[in-house]
Amino acid sequence: MNVDLTVDLAKLRLPNPIIVASGPPSMSPDRILKSFKYGAGGVVSKTIGFDPVMQLQPKPRMYVTNSKDALAGKQYSFYSIDLMSEYPPEKWVRFFKKVREDMKQNRLDGILVASIAGRDYEEWERLAKIVEGAGVDAVETNLSCPHVEKGKLMGRATAGDPAVVKNIIKTVRGACAVPVICKITPHGANPVELAKTMVSAGANALVSTARFQGLVMDPDGMRPILWGGYGGYGGPWQVPISLSWTAHIAASGLGVPIIGSGGISSGDDMLKFIMVGADAVQICTAVMILGYEIIPRMKERLEQWMGSKHFARIRKFRGRSLGKIIALEDLPRNKVYRIGVNGEKCTSCGVCVRACPYDAISLDQGKKAIVDDRKCDNCGLCVSICPFDAMKLEKKNSS
Repeated sequence: MNVDLTVDLAKLRLPNPIIVASGPPSMSPDRILKSFKYGAGGVVSKTIGFDPVMQLQPKPRMYVTNSKDALAGKQYSFYSIDLMSEYPPEKWVRFFKKVREDMKQNRLDGILVASIAGRDYEEWERLAKIVEGAGVDAVETNLSCPHVEKGKLMGRATAGDPAVVKNIIKTVRGACAVPVICKITPHGANPVELAKTMVSAGANALVSTARFQGLVMDPDGMRPILWGGYGGYGGPWQVPISLSWTAHIAASGLGVPIIGSGGISSGDDMLKFIMVGADAVQICTAVMILGYEIIPRMKERLEQWMGSKHFARIRKFRGRSLGKIIALEDLPRNKVYRIGVNGEKCTSCGVCVRACPYDAISLDQGKKAIVDDRKCDNCGLCVSICPFDAMKLEKKNSS
C-alpha cells in the first residue's frame, strides 16, 4: 500500500513529520544540509541570539549515562550544558542563504526554521526580522532552554510569567510574517497553561516539550560531575512525560498544530506522539547518539506501520488514541484478574516474592512461584517485574 507522509503545519507542507530540533545536529549549514540529505522533513537551527555568554560553550559540557545502552538503542539519559549558537545573527543570514541555495541545487525538500532567543523585547524583534529576511520558513521562539533561570527574557526563565511569554510572542508575531512556533518547557510550569498563553498571543504551532534541568553528582568527589553545574536532562526515559503533556495539550483543542518532542528515539516513539494528537515530531539527542541514519529508519517504520494498518495519510490516525485515555475517576476498581504463573518459565529467582507489596506470592516445594489470590490485589507489579516473563494477568472467567 502506498502511503503519503506529507504533513501540513501552520500553512507549511512538510514531506514527512520528522524535524531535526535545535541543537548540535543543526549547529551549522553543513549539519542542516546533512539532516535534509538524510530525509528530514524540517530542520530547526541552533538557537540564535546576541548574548555573548550564551554563545561561548562550556568545556566539557556533555555526558551520557548508560552509554552502552544508548548505543544499543536502549534506555539512557543525556545530560549537557550545551548553550546557544556560537555564531552571531549576521553570520546566520549567510548560513541560511547558503542552505537555501544548496537545497535547491540538490533538490532537497523540507522546511527551514530559525530558533531565536532575545534578552529583551527589542532583541526578539530584531532577531525575528533578521531571520525572516534570510529566507526561513518559520521562526521558533526558545522559551524553554533549561539553562536560563532568571534575569533574561529567554528560555525557561520566562515560563513563570504568562505576561512576559505573551509579550515575547506578540513581539515576534508583529515583527515577521512567517509562522511562529513556540517551544514549551516542562520544568517549573504547567505546559497546558503555557500552551494556552502562547496560542492566545498568536503562536501558529507548539512544540511539546523541551528537556528538564538536572544535576548529576559524583558521590566520591562530592561535587557535580564534569563541568560542575546544572545541565539539561533528557533522553528516551522522558517520552512518557512528554507524551502525557502532548495528549493534555491536544485534548485542550487549541486549534494549532502540535510538534511532539522530548526523548523521541524511534519510529514507534513518533507513532505514539501522532496517536495522541501531534502533527509532527522533533528529534535531537537521538541524532547525536545514533547518527543521522535514525531519520530514514524512523521514516521506514512509519511507512511500514501505516501500510500494515491501511492508513494512507497521517491525518487518518492522528489523535486516534486520545479518546482511549481513561480519566482517573473512571479507572476500574474491581478485582477481575488472577495472576497466572508459567511453571516452565519460572526459575524460582524470588524477584516476585520480594517485590509483592501484599505478601501474596511464595515459592512452593518445587520452588515455583504460587500466588494466593485472596491476598493478591491485582496491582500487576509481579507481572511487570518478572525477568523471565513467567507471570501474566488473566481474566478470572477465562478458561
